[in-house]
Amino acid sequence: MPNLSMISEKAITIAQAAVLLELLTDAGDTVMMWGAPGVGKTDIVAQLGAKKKRKVISFHAALRETVDLRGIPHVVDGKTVWVVPDELPNAERDGEFGYLFCDEINQASPQMQAVLGGLILEGKVGDYRLPPGWRVICAGNRVSDRAAAQRMPTHLRNRMAHLFIEPDVDAWVKWANAAGVAPEVVAWVRLRRGENNGQGVLHVMPKGDENAFPTCRSVTKAAKHVGAPKEHRMRLFASLIGDAYAADLDGFIELYRSIGALEDIIANPDKANVPTEPSLRYAVCTGLGRLATRKNFGAIIKYAQRLNRESEILVVTDATGRDETLKNVACYGEWASRNSDLTVQ
Repeated sequence: MPNLSMISEKAITIAQAAVLLELLTDAGDTVMMWGAPGVGKTDIVAQLGAKKKRKVISFHAALRETVDLRGIPHVVDGKTVWVVPDELPNAERDGEFGYLFCDEINQASPQMQAVLGGLILEGKVGDYRLPPGWRVICAGNRVSDRAAAQRMPTHLRNRMAHLFIEPDVDAWVKWANAAGVAPEVVAWVRLRRGENNGQGVLHVMPKGDENAFPTCRSVTKAAKHVGAPKEHRMRLFASLIGDAYAADLDGFIELYRSIGALEDIIANPDKANVPTEPSLRYAVCTGLGRLATRKNFGAIIKYAQRLNRESEILVVTDATGRDETLKNVACYGEWASRNSDLTVQ
């Protein structure tokens, strides 16, 4: 018999959660994803739907009453029947396969959670039947996140597969590079990755009543304001990630821009200055990885070789992660041969 006092909920990264979510739902399981606000739970459900070419219907349980799920009762031929809510999946309208995403499920009332239990266990509630090819995915915050979450009843928890997600800098950076998030902010996240128990600035929950604080979601939103006028930029950041982190990010952007034109480095990779300050190295590496093309990749690799090995790998990994076709360029093949001890994703 295991020692139950020693068992803990092992957290996984958002990238690992995306893989497990697909495997579990393919096997017919209902999945419950736990994680702090803004960690990316909603995004990976949308990505799964896009990958599988299946519709995702969101049902925000915390904003609904039980009648919204079970339907309104009325009498037909002396019998009570329930009018099925139109927003629930319909195979003819929504497709044979798809995902019903019950977000913030543990913010819902106990009565709503009880009704959802029937849908999750039996695929039905009232007169409604979930199409056989549809899967239920749930998500919620932990009670410790102070996000109005409450404990779920045991019978409901036991009907789900549970994934406990923690913020992951590498996964966010990979996504941010592919999504075109401002490279200044990506470099800043990298620079601060060793803080806050390794979660950096992607998960800093408020200690008091702060309204704005850094999460994967709020940092991504802040990145939209990198190009704002200087006199407004820091206040825009502060509205999303709080005063202290806004000041730090704003200062880093000034440092980033002090490097000068990255195009000058590409034009003269043999003689361009090589930064020794860690913050400047992160800035240069992130910027060059974002600018890499088939035409200039050779020059970028040549400059990257003048940096320390960690920075060199960072530049090449960023570039090829954003554009897989760069792996077909001759200079990449030569670089990979010299670094055969590495596996570049």
